[in-house]
Amino acid sequence: MSQGLRIAELAERSGVSVPTIKYYLREGLLPEGTRVSSRLTEYDERHVRQLGLLRILREVGDIPIEGLRRLVDAAAARGGTVHDLFAAAADALAPTPPLPGELREQTRAMADRIIDDGGWTKVRPSSPDRENLAAALEVVARYGNRPYEQSEITPYIRIVDELARGEIASLDDARDRVGLLEEMVIGQVAFGQVLIILRRLAEEHYSQLRFGDDHRH
Repeated sequence: MSQGLRIAELAERSGVSVPTIKYYLREGLLPEGTRVSSRLTEYDERHVRQLGLLRILREVGDIPIEGLRRLVDAAAARGGTVHDLFAAAADALAPTPPLPGELREQTRAMADRIIDDGGWTKVRPSSPDRENLAAALEVVARYGNRPYEQSEITPYIRIVDELARGEIASLDDARDRVGLLEEMVIGQVAFGQVLIILRRLAEEHYSQLRFGDDHRH
């Protein structure tokens, strides 16, 4: 039987500081360790694994504590399908939609049409990202002072559909529920940041090609 880890050893293994570990324990984001004596509690590989996930979510995804709590609750839930688990995780990772403006009714309808155009018939009507999409479209419409043309979204739909299809297909079926959840979350958060960074780099390249000699005022 392997020996448990003291909290200092857990911090060294996970790369998470002792004060942060204690904070996560107080907030219920980590399971309690095994009490060995009145002054000693030991931890195990479950704690190392969960701290690794929490570290990625905080450092790369900047997920707030409430989002982390919802994600941990989703991972701990019993019953339901793996898809149900993924849906709960997606809700935990989604930001709270901003309050609607005067164009939100229009952009909600547009968001629904975009989802339909993607062929994403399994997206829940209650998904908070439906409203987040409507809110983002509303910002664009306000900035442009016009309803945003849905046809301008079509290239994004194709790119995202191919990406999402490949990501879900590549998940390792041999992993348990929590392992699959970790893989999905890391894909959304860490590789989501990679995607954003790659887009900025590519746009810098093409901007130089198009506007590198343009000195207009």
